[in-house]
Amino acid sequence: VRDLLISRISPDLDFAVPSNGIVLARKIANALHADFIPLDDERDTGRVIVINEDDSRIFLDFAVYRGANLEEDLRARDFTINALYYQPRKDQVLDFCDGVSDLRARLIRFLGNPTIRFEEDPVRMLRILRFAAKLGFAIDDEIIAVLKPALTQLLRDVSPHRLYDESQKMFSGGYLAPL
Repeated sequence: VRDLLISRISPDLDFAVPSNGIVLARKIANALHADFIPLDDERDTGRVIVINEDDSRIFLDFAVYRGANLEEDLRARDFTINALYYQPRKDQVLDFCDGVSDLRARLIRFLGNPTIRFEEDPVRMLRILRFAAKLGFAIDDEIIAVLKPALTQLLRDVSPHRLYDESQKMFSGGYLAPL
């Protein structure tokens, strides 16, 4: 939704579903004759990878709500600009967290306390840098104050695969992340 609102075409589509994210992803992969990867068993998240004739890829991620309903799910996201939902039947964007305002301001802000959000998932430190590099957005001062001292300490326990994936995405952006 973020990319749609800033007129970017994205090969990554995320779907929030009430239940059975991995099962649904596998069914869709089978129906599309596409590849399937269970991304996160604990969070019931699966990925469908569609390979086009030109060898480009489209990624469809299906994740179970992080909470009892869609609003709770959106409020549990990492950044305000990622807490947006598009309702195709109503052609309407749901924005409970001021993500549209931050898109207009070209600003990356956390939902909640940055220190806690980094401790929940240290890879978010790299995601912030990737989004700043990819979109040319500024990073909220509150995040930068926490990011610099925490970066090396918290990343020690992250799997090399996740670090590599985020780094590749970050370095393919068109801007330098401001720190």
